[in-house]
Amino acid sequence: MSAKAIPNWEISGYVEYIKSGHKQGDMLLIVPEGAFAVRLGNEALIKQKIEVVKGDFYSLTFSTARTCAQEERLNVSVSPNNEKNDFGLFPIQTMYSSNGWDSYAWAFQADAHVIEISIHNPGVEEDAACGPLIDSVALKTLYNPKRTRANLLKNGNFEEGPYIFPRPTSEGVIIPPHIEDDHSPLPGWIIESLKAIKYIDSEHFSVPKGKRAIELIAGKESAVA
Repeated sequence: MSAKAIPNWEISGYVEYIKSGHKQGDMLLIVPEGAFAVRLGNEALIKQKIEVVKGDFYSLTFSTARTCAQEERLNVSVSPNNEKNDFGLFPIQTMYSSNGWDSYAWAFQADAHVIEISIHNPGVEEDAACGPLIDSVALKTLYNPKRTRANLLKNGNFEEGPYIFPRPTSEGVIIPPHIEDDHSPLPGWIIESLKAIKYIDSEHFSVPKGKRAIELIAGKESAVA
């Protein structure tokens, strides 16, 4: 495809436009939202420029699925960026959802009024047909929660957090550990463990109070602080 083949996006490297129901070997590729997704081959990249408020914090949510048994990763970054080596590297070897698609969140602070968000497959696989699929991508402003007289913890009820896609089969959003993301998509909290957690909503899960909660999907190996 040409660099401008997908409206509003710029692509480079081997990028495939995949229709839901596409068959790859014995695997049937199903797109969870809409009819199309993109597959990022070796060193492939998609990026988009967006106007934002300089100094504000944002979270990026995206849905991805793996297509091969080989280890696959995604590198998410924003430019310009005043912080050196500030990017998210997401290993997608482990899948957490029942339909093979997981949503991930990554956060950053905008260092300019116009930024460029990139999603890149840094892998070099022998099979050119391999490479993660990307479907929905969403950007949300993160607001700094305030303490209240009733609760001295910031964001104690987890109501402020990354965007959750509203589709009927949504199984929450994976938030990576602090070592993979300096700016937490969960304001007021950091993922202290080496394992990720899941951000969930009351539309798809039982939440006793409010609309949001977190799930410690790694059990005793999950920790927030």
